[in-house]
Amino acid sequence: MVSLPQRMRKLQTKLLAIRLGSGAYVLPKDIKRIHMRFAPRIEGGHMGPRKFWHHELVRLKYHNPAVTMTVDRTARPEDAAVMSVHYTSSNPTLSSDSSAAGPAPVASTSTSSTLTETDANTTEDVRTIDMKHRTNSEILDELVRMTKAKIVEATAEEVEELRALEEQRVRGAKDSAKSLEVRARLKREKDLLEQARGEMAGQAA
Repeated sequence: MVSLPQRMRKLQTKLLAIRLGSGAYVLPKDIKRIHMRFAPRIEGGHMGPRKFWHHELVRLKYHNPAVTMTVDRTARPEDAAVMSVHYTSSNPTLSSDSSAAGPAPVASTSTSSTLTETDANTTEDVRTIDMKHRTNSEILDELVRMTKAKIVEATAEEVEELRALEEQRVRGAKDSAKSLEVRARLKREKDLLEQARGEMAGQAA
């Protein structure tokens, strides 16, 4: 049975991993939504998007709670794997080459930009990233480059907490190994004792 200190240590480690791991970035305020569409299985180049969904997207959501993040896993393996980044602007007269529509368009074959008027006062700029056959780190690099997101640096307290948790993990692993060794030795001694008793009973008979 796992002890309470061990459970607390695992929980602290998970929380730190969410705050500081890959994908810990703060997005610009004009980003309102991130949508991912890829296949439910990894065949056909959909492994990277799947890993991004499990790891980086979790941390992005943690640091950007106001940004809607949705996932559509109904694509077929032969379909494209696309991430859509939705920007908003208060100027309805923006064109797709206007610098006021958020970060400047990126000159890349993996991204595209479309501009749609959502109502009388806002304009939505949707930019896409082709995720197919790309690793989760490559997808993150492209997203950061396109959005100019800011990385979340660990504080001195968090660095110290990580160090202390790692020391506890190493110490706990050593204690577990010793405990297993002791239990194995006791079991061997018990087996030998039972074997000796059986032999003595046989001789007495």
